[in-house]
Amino acid sequence: MSTRSAPTIVIGAGLSGLSAALALARAGRDVTVIEATCGVGGCCSNTTVDGYTFNNGAVYVALPSLLRRAFARLGLDLDDEVPLIPITQPHETHLDDGTVVHLGSLDASRVEGSQAALRSMQLRDGLGKLQRDWQPLYRRLVDDILPHELSTMRTLALLWRHLPKMSGHADRLIRRYFADSALQASVASMLLYTGTAPQRLPASQLIGVLALLDEGFHLPRRGMGAITAALHRALHSAGVEIRCGSKVEHIEVSRGAVSGVLLDSGERMAARDVIATCAGFSVVNQLLPPASRPRAMRRLAGKAPLSHRAVAIQLGGQIAPTSGAFIVNHVPDMTRQGDMHRVTLDEPRWLSWTSPSSVSPELAPAGKAVVELFAPVSGISRAQEWTPSMTTHAVERHVAALQRHLPGMRVETIRTLDPQDFAQQRHLYEGALYGIAPGANPALYFPHRTPLPGLYLAGQTTFPGFGVPSAMYSGLQAAEGLLAADC
Repeated sequence: MSTRSAPTIVIGAGLSGLSAALALARAGRDVTVIEATCGVGGCCSNTTVDGYTFNNGAVYVALPSLLRRAFARLGLDLDDEVPLIPITQPHETHLDDGTVVHLGSLDASRVEGSQAALRSMQLRDGLGKLQRDWQPLYRRLVDDILPHELSTMRTLALLWRHLPKMSGHADRLIRRYFADSALQASVASMLLYTGTAPQRLPASQLIGVLALLDEGFHLPRRGMGAITAALHRALHSAGVEIRCGSKVEHIEVSRGAVSGVLLDSGERMAARDVIATCAGFSVVNQLLPPASRPRAMRRLAGKAPLSHRAVAIQLGGQIAPTSGAFIVNHVPDMTRQGDMHRVTLDEPRWLSWTSPSSVSPELAPAGKAVVELFAPVSGISRAQEWTPSMTTHAVERHVAALQRHLPGMRVETIRTLDPQDFAQQRHLYEGALYGIAPGANPALYFPHRTPLPGLYLAGQTTFPGFGVPSAMYSGLQAAEGLLAADC
């Protein structure tokens, strides 16, 4: 079979891979999806254990309007396919002095504790000013940059007026809008998911606060896997083959261009083109023959910073939450929140968890609940350096700490995913949760179009490949780049 008559092969059936495959199928291309695991969805999927439905990565949806537009580009109606539940109490932060700060919509944000009325007014004033100042930048990103192929010149042309406000680090920006240390700590705690202290995180990451104020956070009614399940249904209707349980060992190159893939079964499949939605690091270091690795890709693989690692601890049982909040944080002052990203041998003093079943009760049996939290991983350079005993100790310490905050908790089921699980089961390069570190310079992401003819990249290490809607756009943009090259 000549490669011109062969199908396009998409490696990976996560958000990016399913989106890329559906875009190609809609354009009339013959496409086959190869997935190493036994099911679709990647990190935007769920696993059910003992009647409890747990996340395999993604926790909630921010920017539902962007997700809606991505679905529309594939001819799908998000609201019909994936009913989203607004998270009415998205974020609750507890400080050591007993202050509790609730973050949500501007009107709903408030403070409990000393001088509650005055500090609530200060909180809403600071959030309102932040929203007004950053709204033009936010709209540029959401409307004009994220949905389109990254172009440095175009991005600079659209954002040059806003570059001064994006300079510096998140802690300085937070102080600019909030004088009260409790308010600073609460807003900074929204950045815990990045695995980076506010003092080291670019100010641009405060865009997440704008997303909360502008559209709020949402959860699909049947869990995060409902999103990829909708894409899977559309691919099935389009007759696209998805081969689960087949791992690509190598991308084959002939005469300076991609010619096919070799599967772990020994089967060779000819390919007209390949879209690899696994990490760009994996493509360079593991899938391409050494002699065929473009210099530019090798350079990126050598200097792009990996994101943090963590142990996901997922609990099911009789767990009565102390509030109806989706995300609950117990944190120190903003200056010390970096400590929460380092392993400690003691029971952690501060803790953060989510309660998916508080929003979507069907994720747990009647009268039961699901709680999920992440224990930090530090002090290792490779995922394989993290051992099962380290996971056991992390789980013991964090469950004990959670029991302090939820004293009536009776755990029936515990599921864990540690760095080796994320690397081997979810195929995240070196177990890094986000591939490339959040806030990294866009120039450090792998481009969708590579210097090797016939090879395209999508997923977490391409831009925009971070977050649920942007992961979809990553696949869409890789597919569109491929189709444009054929014209």
